[in-house]
Amino acid sequence: MENEYKILLVDDEEEVRTTIMKKIDWQRVGFRVIGDAENGRDALEKIETLEPDVVMTDIRMPYMDGLALAEEIRKIRPSTKIIFFSGYDDFEYAKQAISLRITEYILKPVNAEEMMEILERVRGILDEEIEHLRGETVLQERFSKNLSILRENFLGNLVKGNVQQSKMETYIQEYRLPILEREGWVVIKLDTGVIGQNTSPWKEDGMLNVSVRKLLEDKLVEWGEFAIFQRPSGLCAIIAVEKESAVQSILSLLNDMARESRRILQHPIAIGMGKRVTKLEDLESSYNGAREAVSYENMAGDVIYIQDVEPSRGELLRFDEKLETSLNHVLQFGDEETIVTCVENIAQKLGGVEVECSGMQTFVIGILNVILRVVQKYELEEHLIFGKYQDYNGILSQVKTKEDLLDWLKPVCFSLSGCLNTERMGTTRELIRKAQRYIGENYTNSELSLEMLCGHLHMSTPYFSTIFKREVGESYSSYLTGIRLERAVELLQQTDDKTYVIAAKVGYDEANYFSYVFKKRYGVSPNKFRGK
Repeated sequence: MENEYKILLVDDEEEVRTTIMKKIDWQRVGFRVIGDAENGRDALEKIETLEPDVVMTDIRMPYMDGLALAEEIRKIRPSTKIIFFSGYDDFEYAKQAISLRITEYILKPVNAEEMMEILERVRGILDEEIEHLRGETVLQERFSKNLSILRENFLGNLVKGNVQQSKMETYIQEYRLPILEREGWVVIKLDTGVIGQNTSPWKEDGMLNVSVRKLLEDKLVEWGEFAIFQRPSGLCAIIAVEKESAVQSILSLLNDMARESRRILQHPIAIGMGKRVTKLEDLESSYNGAREAVSYENMAGDVIYIQDVEPSRGELLRFDEKLETSLNHVLQFGDEETIVTCVENIAQKLGGVEVECSGMQTFVIGILNVILRVVQKYELEEHLIFGKYQDYNGILSQVKTKEDLLDWLKPVCFSLSGCLNTERMGTTRELIRKAQRYIGENYTNSELSLEMLCGHLHMSTPYFSTIFKREVGESYSSYLTGIRLERAVELLQQTDDKTYVIAAKVGYDEANYFSYVFKKRYGVSPNKFRGK
């Protein structure tokens, strides 16, 4: 069977659980019994560890009944399917379960044929949910619905240089962008926040950007192929310009748009245009040019072409945002291999040519800024930045070539990464110690819960549960039970307190449940343990 689902059986009678397990051909109906529990509290602990798809539970059980169990399941695993099975007399009682979205209800004594039918129905529900999530038609509908968002995200990543070249062709087809199959493009960037008096009637209603985008679309339709997309810093567009001679025509069109914005929208806009490029991987350069061009708006008019304001502009050595993001990530989360790759990519920017001293220093300062932010964020020792050099001046004066950069940056990145890993491990250990202290100080409180503990630690329960189990080797519930029972053993050995008194002292409201948990752990009741 394609999908095999996990099921947990919960009933306070062992015979009932055993009978159900033997009666059903679980494999035939697509299930695997992953465990059983005697009551709701046991079940909750096992659900946390075993993560069943279905919980089949009796309603009436000691310590925590089926309804209370269902309520807790809905809080921690709302998608879990719940099947109640119980006696006829409980049927009216079970009607309360409607609000708990119970999947099925079975009357005892359990009939194997009926149960198989019910399990097949539940499997059908689970299969349908999976099919709904995986289904080609549904996925296609979702894809089409979100295509414009996906396309804009892709274009934003493309002009930032964040798309792998090997995947470009696939994305172009998938996102239906034939413009990127042309032989030349320019990138433009709009700034609607021009300094000065704004009398636009649209701004108050938040419609200015929508209006500007519509105006841009109307103008570019006159031209030909284009793709508009939104960046956090403003509206952008890629325009197909297959001949260098056509650049002036685009500029005229954009100037016309700027005039219409003033006339129709009563709002000035600035438009920066980068140089024309003929390779997709060079769109980042055109985009950077557009960004720089629009910054000249106060001195160069509404539409600024980067070649006009910087006619002799060559490719500057820049420690750009892409490199900054990459270095920041590997410093905090990278392994040795990713650190080496990142540092070599940074050094590759230098190429094989000699770089002017000022350009190299500017590049290194960009690197230092990233490293310093990480050092300050994690309160590390600042001398780690210097590596083989004495101070910042030593780095700036002596890192002059690609080889110098590699010789300094690799060891520094390894050192910082190692310190952060050590720091992280120490922080995690301290968190666990803090949790254990809190449990040790509050285990006598019968209301102590995972939610209460995480509230004290100011963290989410899923994250805490994961790291607690990883570091301690058992779940929070199991650990708390262990602490309580260890203290109970001490009290049984050192005092003459009654069992119900000891139960209350270690955090159990119900003496019977305390005895049950104690016997489950030690094999004998508290009284017999004391009599050894």
